[in-house]
Amino acid sequence: MRKLPLKIVILVIVCSLGAPAAARGALGAAPLARQPRTLRVVTKPLEPFVIEQNGQLIGFSVDLWNQIAERLNLKYEWVEVASVTEQLKAVQTGAADVAIAGISMTAEREQRVDFSHPYFNSGLQILISTKNESMLSSTGRFLGTFAPALLTYLGIAMLIALALAHLVWLVERRTNPHFQGGYLSGIFEAIWWLLSIVANGEYGDRATRSPLKRLLTIALWLIGVILIAQFTASITSALTVQQLGSAISGPDELPGKRVATLPGTTAAQYLSDHHIAFTEVQTIDDAYQLLDRGSVQAVVYDAPVLLYYSVTRGNGSTQVVGPIFKEETYGIALPTGSPLRKTINEALLTLHQDGTYDDIYRKWFRPAK
Repeated sequence: MRKLPLKIVILVIVCSLGAPAAARGALGAAPLARQPRTLRVVTKPLEPFVIEQNGQLIGFSVDLWNQIAERLNLKYEWVEVASVTEQLKAVQTGAADVAIAGISMTAEREQRVDFSHPYFNSGLQILISTKNESMLSSTGRFLGTFAPALLTYLGIAMLIALALAHLVWLVERRTNPHFQGGYLSGIFEAIWWLLSIVANGEYGDRATRSPLKRLLTIALWLIGVILIAQFTASITSALTVQQLGSAISGPDELPGKRVATLPGTTAAQYLSDHHIAFTEVQTIDDAYQLLDRGSVQAVVYDAPVLLYYSVTRGNGSTQVVGPIFKEETYGIALPTGSPLRKTINEALLTLHQDGTYDDIYRKWFRPAK
């Protein structure tokens, strides 16, 4: 048998020893770990869910997301927008990975994005002002509302008074020199006598013994009393109607009132569905300012947001009235088909089970006294 050269033998041995190691390096070595990307979490100011304080975001939804991200070891950055509409658009287009604040879960929104399990029960409620309306403002609003009816009533009363003044003029014009200076002068004097009769119950010529003039005095005085009583009753009734009409105790009293809310919200949808006109505002703070100035009579919005305002900045000047209507729930919005949905739901369930959710809730909605 022919012997192989020594160099070839050594080369074969080296290659045979190195090949398994190379194979292990190519097939068995773990690949380099991929760095988790930073999620974009889009939110909006909404007390007490999201509050900007000294350049930092705090609030119920912020604390909840911080806990979820910590449990899932997620890196993220906040992206602020001005409305829920912008939040949902950012998630739908892929500009953001998660949206959280106080986003109501609706069937229409579910068609555009995916939602996590509900994490907060909410609904709509009504905020009104408890500040007393000034007398000048109340009078001006009353006159603006009932001026046509008042003018009609006063016009009729003046025609009746003019007719009665002619009756006095006809009785006095032949014997009383005060009524003989011409028609206009006599009618003016008759009106003066008529006012004296209504006010004092006495004929202009107090010494008269004429049965006709005395009967005329009684008749004119009674007519004047009836007209004044009717006018007073009309004014009182109108003021009562105005007072009752301005009271709001629930959603049934909203039609015909001056209402404010944010466009694109479930509150705006409710008002539109019930044909209730409303003033659109850019932020909920704008609605609070309109209510404070008396430009609107009510703000319709999410119940927890209005309740929080009424016991903090609006304490003493506002009040939440009526029951919660159109109940709804808040959820975390994600792009359709997002793989984060399942893990976020698992984290939410864990936060409920270990009591962390209750701690966050008590922090923002049941502050210690």
